[in-house]
Amino acid sequence: MGALGHFLERQGIPTTGISLVREHTEIVRPPRALWVTFELGRPLGIPDDPPFQRRVVKAALDLLERTDSPLIADFPEHVQEPADFSGWACPINLAPSVVDSLTGEIDRLATWYDRAVARQGRTTVGVSGLDMPSAGALVTKALEGVLPSAQRLKEAIDDLRAYYLEAASAFPDAGSAVTRKKWFWEETKLAAAMLALQPKLAASDDQQHKILGNLTLIPATERHRLG
Repeated sequence: MGALGHFLERQGIPTTGISLVREHTEIVRPPRALWVTFELGRPLGIPDDPPFQRRVVKAALDLLERTDSPLIADFPEHVQEPADFSGWACPINLAPSVVDSLTGEIDRLATWYDRAVARQGRTTVGVSGLDMPSAGALVTKALEGVLPSAQRLKEAIDDLRAYYLEAASAFPDAGSAVTRKKWFWEETKLAAAMLALQPKLAASDDQQHKILGNLTLIPATERHRLG
């Protein structure tokens, strides 16, 4: 989007945007960008909080008045996540003794995902065009050293992560977005696969694989989990 902004600006159309990965924005140097500290996938911050989201959108639009581009402005507000994770547990056992593969884990979550979609009437899964077993197989092959294109791998992982978190929202005790994220990173085989993939991608000779491994595969808030 930053590169597209440069093109539009040359046509006399002012542009602005929201940045979730500052490193990317600093490289692309778009005409105007509002950098936010929210987790990937939530450019407007707090879910179900229209006043907060309007402040984010207004801050991004206010940058259209600036002429000192390229620029990156920092959004001053941060999302304070609760730290109490007690009283919430996954209602199905995804431990290695029960689920011995990523494919098995994906299959175990299918019913919960279907319930979540039925309840919400929508899903964010689908950008890769793959069904979830196929997306899981692609990730497994990548772990074995057969790396697809960075874009294809990223889309498959994005779909899988959305699938997992949407499925978790339908658990009998669904907890909060924070507890579901903690469950994802600490208990699932998909998260373990992503953490194992990171050094393989970072060491690849392909520049796009390096970018995926070093910047976008693992959110900044979870990079402490890397070995």
